[in-house]
Amino acid sequence: MVFVAYSFKLAFRCKTISMKKILYLSIFMIALISLGCKKDRNDEKIEITTDNLTTCPKDFNCTYLYNDNADFGDSFFLDLKKGNYRVFKYSALLGNGFYAKYINIRVPINVTQFKLTSAQILEGNLHFANPCPTCNTIGFNVTGGSFKGVKIAGSSPKWLLDGEVYLGATGSVSSVRDTIRIKQYFTPDPVKI
Repeated sequence: MVFVAYSFKLAFRCKTISMKKILYLSIFMIALISLGCKKDRNDEKIEITTDNLTTCPKDFNCTYLYNDNADFGDSFFLDLKKGNYRVFKYSALLGNGFYAKYINIRVPINVTQFKLTSAQILEGNLHFANPCPTCNTIGFNVTGGSFKGVKIAGSSPKWLLDGEVYLGATGSVSSVRDTIRIKQYFTPDPVKI
């Protein structure tokens, strides 16, 4: 808008610029500004209802935590290292921990909401591990999914995440599929990186 006002001021100083050119220039600048101010898809408000929260599977112990200023480390063990992301950590441990499912989700640190598509998950923004050195289990790889999350306003930092991860078996049992569904509150990890 400042440019449009400047164009009119310039036109009155320079008699050689016609009003028609100024009008066309003004319309062009307004169109350019309008395109530049297009609302980003990430600016859309994400809403997650608080009903139907998932529970931990029977006989498992689950944790729902997150770390700020973190990034993925070793993907097999789901280690974290210092970084520029917020990493959400889900774990489900059976009994003494010999069987476990781990999911780490990486999002930008400076957001108060996020949405991860299946393509973003497959690009590496989600890591899954299912280590079990003493049991005969089927190996799984992430084949897709989606997640969204919102920061909960209040005195204690908390996030509500909702999503699912699709898993496909590897090797000779490739027709085996599994889905992990998570809709739960995540709190800061008391153990810092």
